[in-house]
Amino acid sequence: MEKLKAFIHRNPARVAAFISSAVALIVSALAPEMPTESAVILVLSALGLGEYAQRVEDKKTETALYTDIEDLDGE
Repeated sequence: MEKLKAFIHRNPARVAAFISSAVALIVSALAPEMPTESAVILVLSALGLGEYAQRVEDKKTETALYTDIEDLDGE
């Protein structure tokens, strides 16, 4: 379970894209007559997942921005 959590934390955008695609395919195959309200809920859930992924990526970028180059070289 820890490996899965670590993978999700390292790759949130990939996970979000995969989940959004999988949900869209499954719903369109299983329930083509799905009500609009349910579709809106799925879209909002996907947007929330995307927002989370973006925040994690922003945090990683900010951490990398403040990392000294000398630290990476081992000096």
